[in-house]
Amino acid sequence: MSLLKLLGWADAEPQPERLAAAIQARLTNLAPPRAEFVAAFAGLLVRVAYVDRSISEAERAVLGPLLSSSAGLPVAEAETVVEIVTHQATTLGGISYASLTRAFNAIASDVHKQRLIDCLYAVATAEGSISVVEDEEVRAVARALLLSQPQFIAVRSRYKDQLEVIIANRQARGA
Repeated sequence: MSLLKLLGWADAEPQPERLAAAIQARLTNLAPPRAEFVAAFAGLLVRVAYVDRSISEAERAVLGPLLSSSAGLPVAEAETVVEIVTHQATTLGGISYASLTRAFNAIASDVHKQRLIDCLYAVATAEGSISVVEDEEVRAVARALLLSQPQFIAVRSRYKDQLEVIIANRQARGA
C-alpha cells in the first residue's frame, strides 16, 4: 500500500477500475475485462471531446455511435456508457487519463489502438474541423498508447483536410 493511500490522499481503487465498475453496475452483462476495455475506450474518447473543458452537442452526438461501432456495444449500452463517462469527466472531478491509457495498453492490440486513434479524430471532427488543441491531445494519446509515429501518421493522414492548421495554411496561400 502506498503512503498516499495510508494517509487517505489517494483513492483506494484506481480510476480505470472505478469507471469500469460503474459501467458494469449499469451493464450487468459485461464481464470485468470487457467493462475495463469499454471504460478505457470511452474515457479516452471523452478526453478529446472534453479537451476544451466542454462537450458540444455535436461531439456528444458522435460518442455513442463511435463506441457502438468500434467497441462492439449495442447502441443503447453505448449511450449508457457515454452518459457515465461524460458525467465522470464533467461533474465528478474528472478522469485520470494516464491510468486509462495504461489500462488500455495492457488489454488492447495495435489494431484496437489504431481504431481508437481513428475514433478520437472522428470526435475531433464532430464540429467540422480539428483544432490544434484536439490534434495535440490525440497525438498525446497515441504516444501514451505506444503507437509508432508511422502508425499515428497513417491514421492522422485520413483527417488532414479537417486540421485547422492545414485549413489556415491553404487560406493564407489563397488556395
